Amino acid sequence: MAERRIWRAVDADLFRFTTTDLRDLHLALMTAFEEAAVLSPALNLEQVQVVLSSVGWDEPVDDDALQRALASLVGWGLLEATQDHGAHYATPEEFERRNLQWSLTERGEAAIGGVLHAVDALRNAVGLQPAILDAIGDGLHELTVLLGRPSGTDVDARIHIQLAEIENHMAGLVTSVRQFNGHLQRLLREDATDDDVFADVKRRTVAYLEEYVHDVERPQRRLAAVLTQLHDTGLTTLFERALAGANLAPVAGDDPGPDWLTERHRRWVALEVWFHPPDGASPRIHGLLDIARTAIIELLRVLERRWDSRRRSASVAADFRQLAAWFDGAPGDDDAHRLFGAAFGMWTARHAHLVGPDDDTGPSTSWLDADVVEVAPALRTSGSLQQRGRTRAVQDPARLRELRQRQQAEELAAHDHVRAALFTDGAVPLSSLTELPAAELAELLRLLSAALDAGEGPDGARRALSVDGGVEIVLVDRGDGRRAQLVSPDGVLDSPDFEMTIARTDLLAAAAPLVALTEPELTEPVLTGAGDHG
Repeated sequence: MAERRIWRAVDADLFRFTTTDLRDLHLALMTAFEEAAVLSPALNLEQVQVVLSSVGWDEPVDDDALQRALASLVGWGLLEATQDHGAHYATPEEFERRNLQWSLTERGEAAIGGVLHAVDALRNAVGLQPAILDAIGDGLHELTVLLGRPSGTDVDARIHIQLAEIENHMAGLVTSVRQFNGHLQRLLREDATDDDVFADVKRRTVAYLEEYVHDVERPQRRLAAVLTQLHDTGLTTLFERALAGANLAPVAGDDPGPDWLTERHRRWVALEVWFHPPDGASPRIHGLLDIARTAIIELLRVLERRWDSRRRSASVAADFRQLAAWFDGAPGDDDAHRLFGAAFGMWTARHAHLVGPDDDTGPSTSWLDADVVEVAPALRTSGSLQQRGRTRAVQDPARLRELRQRQQAEELAAHDHVRAALFTDGAVPLSSLTELPAAELAELLRLLSAALDAGEGPDGARRALSVDGGVEIVLVDRGDGRRAQLVSPDGVLDSPDFEMTIARTDLLAAAAPLVALTEPELTEPVLTGAGDHG
């Protein structure tokens, strides 16, 4: 855990050159040293001017300002100033000008590398590449081949290069997934775009995710198998031979080999966590697929909400928001009360059809100034002056309830009969069902859809249950390219000739006797009862 607390390894001066008033000049200098370090690790003042121009700095800067900027970078530990013992000086002035040279320190390399990485991350387009899994699988397979060869300088060097490529591919996969998840969250929150543009982006994103899920599910089993093989071969041997092939440069102090091996082991554990954890836990790639499927559902829901709001001429939420804005802008309480009465109809009772004591009251007279009119008690209690008769008795719903129970039982029995016609005695090809009635074809399509939507098991079969859990279908793609055609009154179903098994589950088998006992009771007795009531 200690090595993961990276915030404790970064001090305030590491990126200070990006926050000062001279950050443009500081960034240009660090970029110049980074590009020149390939062939010229150390630069004197004249060389700094030349390289600074080569990276695009076009503003005039004198030697004093340049030396002050270089001194600041030295003070932050990003550059190192040393004497240039290889230069020749003709005059004392030339010595003062050319006696120093600057080079990047280890901190400086890390600082400018972090800035350039941030710029690349902001510039790169977000994308998911399922081909990375194939590249990782190819690299792991190549490692198994190389480990089978005798140890030697060339072979161990290839093992080191292959391991580095796998780690780079893995880092690229994690980075692309992280960026795309952020892109998805921003896409789900985006509501300011035009409806047509919004719908088009959402549809293309859903198709993009569906294709990615389909392409990722295939190579993950290959990765798990190769990781198991390498784990059984011995990771210690793999890392030791990779260390020999790395040919690390000698440094003063401790041997860098142990730290290098620790980093390799940490990255290998991350690789196994993603595709095949040794403890049998669920691989992280499965969580990624779940996130993609959830994102597809969320995107479709957002689209549906947008379409629903566009189809409605007005919405209750929008009405209340507008009403709240009107209340907020009301000049006073009296205006707010009038707005409330107009919005919700909460006026006092008005009986304009009743004649008061003074028949000369004109229509322009205010309700406040008009005479009070007595209201009959019947109007207050019943809302009408008409004499009402006895309230009609509520009809007995038993007949309607029995009729509906009978209809439901008949529908359940008919549905069970349709399912029973599809049950198979073991695994049979789909082509064995040549002609089907429309109801049986519809039920078969629902079962096939549920099975194809399920993931493949370790045996290559797809298993799914019906909506009520009463029927199980097992589907296996034989991969021989054969096709099946099922003829129905509603059309012809053309499909790969799957090998399928459709059987009754324990839940449906337990419910079958109950249905059989219930159906006879809902035939004749219901008809007799209906006749009696009639």
